[in-house]
Amino acid sequence: MQQYFVNKNFNLNSEYELSKEDSNHIVRVMRKNINDKVFIVFNDEIKYICNIIDNNIDRVIVEPFEKVEESNELKTKITVAIPPLKNDKIEYLLQKLTELGVFNIILFNSERNIAKIKADKINSKLKRWDKILKEAAEQSKRNIIPTLSYVNSLQELINTTTNMDYKVVAYEKESHNKNNENLKALLKDDLNNKSIIAVFGSEGGISENEINILTKSEFKMVSLGKRILRAETAPLYLVSCIAYFSEFE
Repeated sequence: MQQYFVNKNFNLNSEYELSKEDSNHIVRVMRKNINDKVFIVFNDEIKYICNIIDNNIDRVIVEPFEKVEESNELKTKITVAIPPLKNDKIEYLLQKLTELGVFNIILFNSERNIAKIKADKINSKLKRWDKILKEAAEQSKRNIIPTLSYVNSLQELINTTTNMDYKVVAYEKESHNKNNENLKALLKDDLNNKSIIAVFGSEGGISENEINILTKSEFKMVSLGKRILRAETAPLYLVSCIAYFSEFE
C-alpha cells in the first residue's frame, strides 16, 4: 500500500486533499480508484489507512478509515552531519539515511569538501533534496520526514548540537584503536529516547584541525573498522549499528 504525507494535523471527521504531485502519482502511476486505500501520515506523526473518495488527477481526496497504531520510528533520534558530496553520492546517501531511520541531517561546509554549494544555490538544492527525503520516507513507511539543513561552518554545526546526549565523530585514524571504547560505550548504553549526532568527513576526509575542534567540544572519536569506507558508506555503517541496538532489545 502506498504512503503519502499531508501537511496538516489529524482530525478524525475531516477529509484531506493531497498535493497535486501526489494526486498525479496516485492516479496516473499507481492507477488508484475510488475506495482504494493508501497510508496517510499527518504532521503530528499520526498515520491512518484512508479511503480514496475522489480520484481527480489534480486533487485526490481521502478520508480516514483505520488508525495505524505502531510507529516505524527509531527510539533514538540520530542526527548525521556531513559536508555535501558530489552529485549522485549525496542523493544516494540522503535516500538511504532516510530508509535507515535518521531523524535529522545537517550538511556543513568543511575544510576539505570538494562539492561546495554556492550561496545562491542553497535553497534550490535543499528543495530538491527535501523531495528525495519525502519519497524515501514514503517508501520506507516512516512516520516523519527527516529534517535537512545546511550550515556554513563547523563551528556553526557545533553551536546547534549543544543539547545532544551523545556526540561522536568518525575518524579514519582511529582504526588503530582495536578496542574502540567510545563506540562500544555508545552502543551498550540505554539509547531509548536519547539523541545522537554523528559527524563525518567528505571525500577528502576530516582535517586534524577539525578533529581538534570537535574533540574540544566534547565529541568523541569512533572507528568504523579497519577498512577505509567511502564518504557515502561511512554514515550508513554507523547509523545501521546504532539503529540495531536502538530498535532490537
